Amino acid sequence: MKKLWLRIGLSFFILFFVVMVVVGFFSGELMRGVYLHMKESQLQDDAKILLTTTKLEDIDLDKNADQIQADLKPLEDKIGARITVIDQSGRVVADTKEDPHSLPNHMDRPEVQEVLKDGKDVGIAIRKSSTLGYSMLYVAVPITHNGVTDGVLRISISLESVENAVHQLWLSLALIFGLALVFIGFISFFISRRITRPVNEIIDVSMDLANNRYYSRITGKTTGELHDLSLSVNQLAQSLEKQMQEIELNQQRLSGIVQNLVSGVMLINQRKQIVMTNPMMEQIIGEKDMTGKAYYEVLKSFALTQLVDQCMDQKTFQQEEITIYFPREQILDANVSPILSRTGSITGVIVLLHDITEIRRLENVRSEFVANVSHELKTPVTALKGFAETLLDGAMYDEELLKKFLTIIKEESDRLHRLIMDILELSRIEQKHVSMNLEEVDVEDVVIATMDTVRALAVEKGIQLIPPNLAAPIMIQAERDRLQQILINLISNAIVYTPQNGEVSVGVTENVANETVTITVTDNGIGIPVKDIDRIFERFYRVDRARSRHSGGTGLGLSIVKHIVESCGGQIHVESVEGEGTTFTVILPR
Repeated sequence: MKKLWLRIGLSFFILFFVVMVVVGFFSGELMRGVYLHMKESQLQDDAKILLTTTKLEDIDLDKNADQIQADLKPLEDKIGARITVIDQSGRVVADTKEDPHSLPNHMDRPEVQEVLKDGKDVGIAIRKSSTLGYSMLYVAVPITHNGVTDGVLRISISLESVENAVHQLWLSLALIFGLALVFIGFISFFISRRITRPVNEIIDVSMDLANNRYYSRITGKTTGELHDLSLSVNQLAQSLEKQMQEIELNQQRLSGIVQNLVSGVMLINQRKQIVMTNPMMEQIIGEKDMTGKAYYEVLKSFALTQLVDQCMDQKTFQQEEITIYFPREQILDANVSPILSRTGSITGVIVLLHDITEIRRLENVRSEFVANVSHELKTPVTALKGFAETLLDGAMYDEELLKKFLTIIKEESDRLHRLIMDILELSRIEQKHVSMNLEEVDVEDVVIATMDTVRALAVEKGIQLIPPNLAAPIMIQAERDRLQQILINLISNAIVYTPQNGEVSVGVTENVANETVTITVTDNGIGIPVKDIDRIFERFYRVDRARSRHSGGTGLGLSIVKHIVESCGGQIHVESVEGEGTTFTVILPR
């Protein structure tokens, strides 16, 4: 297609060449005919003039043959032609080229027959002369006497000059036509290039559009239908570019949505090969670069593979809650949808996996929380109701028993109050409703103040409280009451779970590089079993329920501590050896 201009130019050139050859041939033949006709007319006129000047019509041809020969001989050079006189019988009377007596009878000559036998005014013939050996043009006119034809005056010339003239004419025509062809060829190729340049540009733009280069446009100037075609192609390119931009934008949006979905997405084609996955699916399945693999090689769950098979076989939506154990135990909400063509045949399957492990865990936690709250509230309420009923039944009249029961009722009321306040406090912290009034706080000062608060409990059990020994004050941006609440819970727990004559120490260190402060609360108490360490921050969870309840604990202290620490942007860890002691570590930003 790139040589279209050459093909068009050659077509024009060949067309002009053929036309000019045909025109040249007919022109040459026409000119040759015209030239011969002019020679014939000239010879005819010369013959008539000779008849007049030589007075051949007034003399007897046979008797005056010698005289006629003598008179005609000088005229040959003047006329430039051969002159022959023939009598009525065809005998040559005189000839300017040959001896008339040696010439045969000319009655069989066509030009002579036309005059003597056919009675024409002129006889013309072209043939090769038997005596001279080359082609001649013969023109014969009658010699009449008293209205009777006595003979023929024939003038002939060699056609060699005519042929030379015609050949020269052909050369001239060839030269003219050659120059014309060169000019026409140049014009043809120039016009073809001008015609095909916009066509080639249109083709180039079309190829660019086919190769997704939608920015390509036709910029050349065109006219007529090519101009309309150029405008149409440019409008098409503009429309395609706009549509592709919209498609790309939609693809980017769709890709962004799919890539950032919290659910795993997998697209499977009709050949059971994975076409596309998102990062969450890779995280759930525990494998990367799944594209191109068979889904039953990747999905390491029989239940999930069976669900996909059912979707492909039945061409219907499938949904099931499935538990997988690799790469870790997860509970998945699996949704498998078929992709159907217009004819109803299946072209692919979309697998959507949503990890509901945490949801199910939270549901269990909620159920346990409700059960624990019910149990914790039930115990003091039952005690209050029981002792109140006992008093109403008559025990109130026993002063000692009344005092004892009222004391128990007060303690259970206080416990119920603490439980409700802890639940409300934990709820506020979890819902981020607690405002933090930050101030510059001396950590050592808060620790000492907290130890003074719980010292009575420590003295009662003979437990030694060891404060931090700092060379210089360590300041932190925090809310003093919240920091003290953290320490009260941790130190109180340490005292509760430390046997008689034990010790509880608090350490404070500063990490300048990380801009954090680390607070440790260490005891040499009963410790925490390994199986319970991961759960001690759960609400209402107790390692030793009987002892905790006896100590008046609600089971919410450590959960409150964890939420306060995390709301401050910190972290809390625990290390414990059963029977040796426990260390709680709180890391807070400065």
